[in-house]
Amino acid sequence: MIKSKLLVSALLLVGLTVSSFGAAHKSGENLSTFQKSWLGNFDRETGKFVDLAEAFSEDGFKWRPAEGIRSVRETILHAASANYGISAMLGKELPEGLNPRGFEKSITNREEALKVLKESIAFAKATVKSIDDESMSEQIKYFGMETPRMGAVMLMSGHNYEHLGQLIAYARSFGVVPPWSK
Repeated sequence: MIKSKLLVSALLLVGLTVSSFGAAHKSGENLSTFQKSWLGNFDRETGKFVDLAEAFSEDGFKWRPAEGIRSVRETILHAASANYGISAMLGKELPEGLNPRGFEKSITNREEALKVLKESIAFAKATVKSIDDESMSEQIKYFGMETPRMGAVMLMSGHNYEHLGQLIAYARSFGVVPPWSK
């Protein structure tokens, strides 16, 4: 009985692995283990980030914990700006006319901020998908430091996690329950 359960489990696991590989291969994506792992984590963290950002009302987007500290909107746009900026450091050319450094001042409404956040996430994912394995170990300049591209990719995740945590604290302070906590 136990042997047959183990066999069924093993066959199921093999089937899922082959199916996942086939889906990635069919879509033309030949991603490294690092890229697949990073993209899976990035999807989860930015999914929470977007879900929580969407839980704030227009008034909630204006809330800030104190004078001189980023508002909800500014925090969201700061994360979006960094997704574009770090992608540019990784070698991805920004779309023409896009100025991520100006987001916090130029984008003032909830819907546009959410749109820009989602677009920045898609851009960051496309950037990481476009970096081949060999290039991941190449040294690049990152805020005045030398780091392998892979290090900058990992820091992009860390930056999103940092501001997800900030947004969670803002949400709790403002009375917004994170959607995954309900």
